[in-house]
Amino acid sequence: MPLDLATAQQELDDARATLATLQEQVRNGDEDVTAQQLADQRELIGLAELRVEAAQRAETQAAAADQEARALAIRDDIRDLVAEDSTASLLTAVQGVMTAVAALVTAAGARETAIRETAAAAESMNAELGWTPGNMPATDAYGFRGSASNFPITIVALGQGRVVATPVGELLGVALSAALVGRSGDRRRAAEAMTGTQGAVQGTAAGVPGLPAALRLTSQQWAALDTSARYEATEQGRRPL
Repeated sequence: MPLDLATAQQELDDARATLATLQEQVRNGDEDVTAQQLADQRELIGLAELRVEAAQRAETQAAAADQEARALAIRDDIRDLVAEDSTASLLTAVQGVMTAVAALVTAAGARETAIRETAAAAESMNAELGWTPGNMPATDAYGFRGSASNFPITIVALGQGRVVATPVGELLGVALSAALVGRSGDRRRAAEAMTGTQGAVQGTAAGVPGLPAALRLTSQQWAALDTSARYEATEQGRRPL
């Protein structure tokens, strides 16, 4: 079995140092050093050099064998993942998020509409009561205020409190940011996905087995969409087959 490279290299260095010492002794006039000693030392150096080469070759072969073993292990892992990949839980989670978002849109939309309509009625009544710019709202006499013309849309019950119509998109953004706390990269990608082209939805979904089918709209869902929404859904690759 070949020596390890460090040991083989040390033997070579020692053999060369010994030869150099013998040669220097001869140069200094030492007649006890024989030609045979020099020849033997040179032979030892040649042998040591071969051992270094053997150790280098063994290390190269061991590294190649290790590299091949690691590559084959990764190959096996990939084949196992491809063969056993199940996106069932992922699809369920995606559909759960979509359901939750739909619920948020419905709840927030209903609240926003109610506040907007009430604020518009309050604003109209304020004008009807003869309010003029620079004065306190005329509706103060009845204990309320409302502004539908400015952002944010607000209604106030004097002495009780105020309510602001928070847009659905802002609430969704808050929910996603809160859910992705500590995951700035995912927040950035989510923002890019929502603000990019609608075709990006189809492109990303294509990389997840089963997701295009899970995202596809039913005929009933399609029928409920307006023209603009149908165009976006088509761009997303979600039009019913």
